[in-house]
Amino acid sequence: MKKPSLIILLLVLALAVLSLQFLGPDSGFGPDAPPPVEDVDPNDAALVVPDVTVRDLDGRVAWRGDVDLAPELERVAAGERDPHRNDGGVFQNREGLLPDRPRGHYREYVVRTPGISHAGPQRLVIGADGEVYYTHDHYQSFRRIR
Repeated sequence: MKKPSLIILLLVLALAVLSLQFLGPDSGFGPDAPPPVEDVDPNDAALVVPDVTVRDLDGRVAWRGDVDLAPELERVAAGERDPHRNDGGVFQNREGLLPDRPRGHYREYVVRTPGISHAGPQRLVIGADGEVYYTHDHYQSFRRIR
C-alpha cells in the first residue's frame, strides 16, 4: 500500500509545481492596482458603441442598441469590482485577436447586459498602457475604444 500513496504524493507535488509555474503575480489571483484608465468623460461619444446586438447563451437576442461604456470605465477607474469572478482578472488573449503582449498586460472587466441575469458576453479588455477594447460576443471580436 505504500506504492499507491507515493504515486499520489508525487502527482500532487507535480500539480503544485505546474500551478506555481502558471500562477504568477500576473495571474489575477492577487491584489493588483486597477489598470490605467484615463479620466472618463461621460459625454465622450467615442465611448458609445452604436448598433450592438448581444446574444444570450442560447443565441437569442438579449439586447439590441447602443452600448455606453462610460459607466463601466468609471467603475474600473474607481477600483470598483463586478461580482463576477473574472472581473479584473488577467485576460490571456488566447484568441490572438489583440496585439501580442506579455502575460498580465491585459485585464478583463464585465459589461452587464440588461435582460441577462448572469455576466453575459460583453467585456472590456484594458491594457497596461491604457488601451481599451470592447467585445460584445465574448472574445469572438473586438473593437478598439481607446
